[in-house]
Amino acid sequence: MITISRELIQDGIGVDILTACLKRHDALLPELQRLRAYYEGKNPGILERTEGEAGQTRIPHPFGRYIALTAAGYLTGRPIRYEAPGQERALEAMARSFKENAMDSVDAELAVQAAVYGKGVERIYTDRQGRVRSVTVSPEDGFIVYDDTVAHEPLFGLCLSRLTKPDGTEDGVQLEVLTADETLTYRLRDSRTVTDGMLVKRERHYFGQPPLIEYWNNCDETGDFAAVLPLIDGYDVLETERVRDKETFADSLLVLTGCQLEQGWHTRTVTGPDGEPVEERVPDEDPARRLRRERCLSLPDSEASAQYLTHSLHEADTEVLRAALREDIHKFSFVPDLSDREFAQNQSGVAMKYKLMGLERMASVKERWFREGLRVRLQIYARMLALSGEEAVEPEKIEAVFERADEEVGGRK
Repeated sequence: MITISRELIQDGIGVDILTACLKRHDALLPELQRLRAYYEGKNPGILERTEGEAGQTRIPHPFGRYIALTAAGYLTGRPIRYEAPGQERALEAMARSFKENAMDSVDAELAVQAAVYGKGVERIYTDRQGRVRSVTVSPEDGFIVYDDTVAHEPLFGLCLSRLTKPDGTEDGVQLEVLTADETLTYRLRDSRTVTDGMLVKRERHYFGQPPLIEYWNNCDETGDFAAVLPLIDGYDVLETERVRDKETFADSLLVLTGCQLEQGWHTRTVTGPDGEPVEERVPDEDPARRLRRERCLSLPDSEASAQYLTHSLHEADTEVLRAALREDIHKFSFVPDLSDREFAQNQSGVAMKYKLMGLERMASVKERWFREGLRVRLQIYARMLALSGEEAVEPEKIEAVFERADEEVGGRK
């Protein structure tokens, strides 16, 4: 969370304030990009490991994606319903607007963002027909600046977008500053420095508050797999070593006892300096390379022997460690392994509920914080629909109803 004193913007949001906020957000970017990499299965913990020529193979496992999608699907797998006792007719206009906007998909994207980054970001705007619309913005490109009071009221939002030329090359950065009553657009040369001369547009809006909403995953703004990244790294390393052991078996050292590989020689005729043919002695193919190609070795007598010197990897012990790491990843992320054959095998409804207890508790926390974002969304949509002539609805009386998809897990109710 980025906070500043409200007094600093009493006379307007200065470019120095914007620059300072952008730099603070820039300091958070490496961690956000790291979390995205784990979600995409491009785990830096194993892919950026340097071990010389012997360590070319890298095997990342997309645990981050599995955890995030499972947790987000458990929360928003079923569309959120809205109830407003006594205001059913007024709620119809909002329900119609949400349907036109495919709000179920927006909610699903926000839930995934929250599971990955620790928060999701929604941008509300009006389209060319004046209709209210919502889209998701990556937390890497959009964030809210709050005041430094205990209430942490939102002051303004910032959205960054890369501009491109017709040929596809970059052409600077656009910064939108979203306040409670207007949108200021700046054209930046980079994403960190703002000056007065960069302001290119100023537009008034009627949302009544900054049209940028953050949906926190929990009070710490942490993602669902952030705490198990070291375990994921350990799992990647273990599986990588198992594959490398198989790959390098043919390249193991050959130990010869009572004999040795000898270099062979042959002669060939070449043209000498005076143009006359000359016999030249040249070495045969390297014996080690020939052995690898022909995969055949002739020993001089019964006393001689040959064997490979290999790295011993005990599969039984490795499998126990692999299973323990996998179990810990699911245990400490609170997301069960739904592919486990024992998960739903001969399980009663009570036992299934017990296995899902951790996921349910985590989802309950996610739901509470998700409601905070929905509360702001409902306020903005209710205000804009009233301004457009629709029947007014009181947003504080609207209740968002989340329904779990737990009866689908394991094929049981």
